[in-house]
Amino acid sequence: MKKIPVIAFILMTISYLLSCTSTSTQFVVKKPEAGKSIIVGAILVENDGIDDLYQSKTSNITVVVVGKSVQGGQEISQGYHVKTDKNGYFAIQNVPPGAYVLKGIEVDVGFTKHYLITSRWEGNRQYYIYADQMIDYNVRTWPEATELKVIDVGINYFKLDNAGRIYYDRFKLLHNTSLGIKDKYYTMTQPRKYFQEQYPEMEWF
Repeated sequence: MKKIPVIAFILMTISYLLSCTSTSTQFVVKKPEAGKSIIVGAILVENDGIDDLYQSKTSNITVVVVGKSVQGGQEISQGYHVKTDKNGYFAIQNVPPGAYVLKGIEVDVGFTKHYLITSRWEGNRQYYIYADQMIDYNVRTWPEATELKVIDVGINYFKLDNAGRIYYDRFKLLHNTSLGIKDKYYTMTQPRKYFQEQYPEMEWF
């Protein structure tokens, strides 16, 4: 057996360490800044038959949120990337008040499938599709802007099946709720309440 060259081994090690860093889901509480808001939400993904598996996922999902706000008299759009924790919840702290859209997610399902899911619009209706290379920040229809300190975007549910379809819905909370997979039930509290209970030291609430 040939020995792996030292340089190649070092590069492999660095790559592994970077991949571990990039998948970190540790949440760090930040002090609220004056005039800023916090976005809270959750993601639940069901795999309905991809690779002949029927399972759900909440942890380590990349969430893309796009916001529109007025700063210094100018309208500004900005994209945010955040990962869910082990229970599917995410928070983006110290964002300007305004209008926010969950533009898409990046998730691993099945044995080796990695999906980018983005959204488009038909009139005012937002729907989700598979993306080829990236999740863009384009938004056609915005929700009403808010000045709330806590912006709760709810529990966002995606069902992916082996026919390439995406089913989406949003809930305030789930209580022993059955969705797409038979005999599987979910209980997830409202995102705002989740962060209040998990991080009582947070000053946002």
